[in-house]
Amino acid sequence: MSRAARSLLIATALAAAGAYLAVDAWWNSSLVRYLLCGLVLGALLMLPLLTLLLFAERARRTWRKLLFAMLPLLALLLLAEVAVRLFAAPREAPAVLRADARLGHVVVPGTAGTDARGWRNAAAAERCDALFVGDSQTWGFGVARDEAFPQRFAAAGDEHCYQMATGSYGPVQYVELVRRGLQLQPRLVVVAFYFGNDLVDAADYAGLDGAEALRTDGVRYDVRDNPELRGRRSPNVAMTLIDGALALSQLLDAAANVVKSRLRGGLLDRQPGAVPFDDDDAPTILLPAYREHALDLDNPNVADGARVTARCLQAIAALCRDAGAASVVLAIPTKEFTYAEWQGDAVPELRELTARERRARERVFAAVAAADLELVDLTGALVDALRGGEQPWFRSGDGHLAARGHELAAAALAGARGR
Repeated sequence: MSRAARSLLIATALAAAGAYLAVDAWWNSSLVRYLLCGLVLGALLMLPLLTLLLFAERARRTWRKLLFAMLPLLALLLLAEVAVRLFAAPREAPAVLRADARLGHVVVPGTAGTDARGWRNAAAAERCDALFVGDSQTWGFGVARDEAFPQRFAAAGDEHCYQMATGSYGPVQYVELVRRGLQLQPRLVVVAFYFGNDLVDAADYAGLDGAEALRTDGVRYDVRDNPELRGRRSPNVAMTLIDGALALSQLLDAAANVVKSRLRGGLLDRQPGAVPFDDDDAPTILLPAYREHALDLDNPNVADGARVTARCLQAIAALCRDAGAASVVLAIPTKEFTYAEWQGDAVPELRELTARERRARERVFAAVAAADLELVDLTGALVDALRGGEQPWFRSGDGHLAARGHELAAAALAGARGR
C-alpha cells in the first residue's frame, strides 16, 4: 500500500470516529458545553480527511511535518507531567455523592479530601469539643480545608473541632447532623445558617425520612432532585474520552480546572441582573436578582421554609439541651445584603433584596430567640471589614466566603465564646 493510500485510510478511520462522536454528542448531551465538546472533538478528527480530499499530497506533507513537530512538544508535556507528579501536592479525588435517606446525599468517604465518615476533616474523631454543622459555607467551598472557619476556630483555641457539612444542605439536614454529631459528645454545637439559600433548602428537604414532624399536614413534600445521585456516567462518548484523559494526567486536569473555573465564573458573572461593583479594595460582582427569590417570604415555598426552619431550630435546641451542649446559630448574610449595609442606598439595584433579606432575618432571628439559642450575627464583622478595605468574598459573583471571610467568622464565634 502506498503512503498516500495509507494516509487516506487512516484519515478516513479518524473521520468516521469523529462523525460518531459528533452524532453521539448531538443526541445524548443535555448541556451545551457537553454538546460543544463532542462537536469540536469530532470536527478535529474529521479535519485530516477534509484537508487530504481538498489538497491531496500537499496536505499529506503538511500533516507529516506537524506530527514530527509535535514530538518535542509531547516530550516536554511528558516531562511536565512527571514533574507535577513528583513535586506538586497530591490532587484530591473529586467529590462523589451517594444517596442517604435522612440527609438526601452525602460525600463518599475519602473523596474531596474527606475523612472516613465523609466529612471535611483531617481525621474521623471519636470525640470533639465543638461540632460545626452547615452547608457549603461551613464546608469551605473555594478555600483550603484549614482555611474554613471550623478549622480556624479550632486553631485559635485549645479545642478539637469537628465539621459536618456538605453543599446543598439546609435546616432539615442540620437537625440530623446535630443528632449524629452529638455522639461525639461536644460541649458546643455551632449551626451555620446561610440566608442565601437555607430557607428554600428547608422546604425542599422537608420530605426526607425523619423529617415528618417538620411538615404541614396536607402539604406534599417532594425531595429536591439531585442528578449526581443517578451516577457519574459521562454525558457522551467524547466526554468519556476527555474525562479519562483528565483522570490519567494531573497536568491536563489542572489545566481543565482552570478553564472550567473561568467558564463557570464567566457565566455566573454575566447573567441578567449582575451588578459589577468597582471598588479599589473590595471589587466584586453582585447578583441580587439571582438571590431575591430565595428570600421572598411572599413566595409560599420560602414562607414554608421559614416555618420549617423554626421547627428545626426548636429540635436542635432540644437535642443540645438534652445532651448538655451549648448551642449557637451563626448567621451568615448574603454578600449582596452586606454590601448594601456598607453602601447604604448607593447601589439601588440592591434595595429589593435588602428589604427581603431584612424581613427574613427578623423571622429567623425570632425563631432563634424562641428556641433559646445563642445568636452570632456575622453581618457587622463583614461590614466593618469592607469599611476597612478588606474583601471577605471572591471578586466573582460567587457568594461563598473567601479566606478572610472565614477568618472573620471564626473570630466572631471566638469572641462570642469569650475567647
